[in-house]
Amino acid sequence: MTPEQKKVIRGAIEEMIDSYHRVAAERDLQKEIVGRIKEETEMTPKVFRRMARTAFNANYAEEKYTNEEFEAAYEEIVAGE
Repeated sequence: MTPEQKKVIRGAIEEMIDSYHRVAAERDLQKEIVGRIKEETEMTPKVFRRMARTAFNANYAEEKYTNEEFEAAYEEIVAGE
């Protein structure tokens, strides 16, 4: 491996480490936000996270359809016993 390649790799490793730090900080922030919602509202963290993820992905119609499909299948197969 050439000295130039080693330099490129070292630089890339530093970039990755910086990225890992940012990801960890964002996860901590997300935990704090969820904790605040849990303390200040009656919404469960599970529902809040799902709402936030759905809003981020802008796929409410897909989520709604999937949930309806799940409910129908559950009623027919599991609850219908």
